[in-house]
Amino acid sequence: MELTRQRRMRQWGEFQTVRQKGQSAAGKFVVLGKLEDPARDDRCFGLITSKKAGKAVTRNLLRRRFREIIRKWGDHTPSRHMIVTIARWRASQATYQELEADWIKTAKRLGIWNDTPS
Repeated sequence: MELTRQRRMRQWGEFQTVRQKGQSAAGKFVVLGKLEDPARDDRCFGLITSKKAGKAVTRNLLRRRFREIIRKWGDHTPSRHMIVTIARWRASQATYQELEADWIKTAKRLGIWNDTPS
């Protein structure tokens, strides 16, 4: 799945809406938030890496890893949803495989994981 401009959340208001009106689940390295948005045609993803995760180089590495995880597994999430991925401070100490496993496990716990891609 390609993360085009239409599939990315960019406005802070969108992130706030997911946080206030949506649901979330926390894993060891990641927190996922979701909100169903019937006005959207497709799923939309947002990514937050705060300074607690590390310095700029570390945060950029985390963003690249989570974008790759979303590209690889994003089709397994339901359409018409806004999904926010928040990197926890422990994420900088994890390998790519650990981040990927935790993202999938947290998505299943949140109820946004489909075994077949859509």
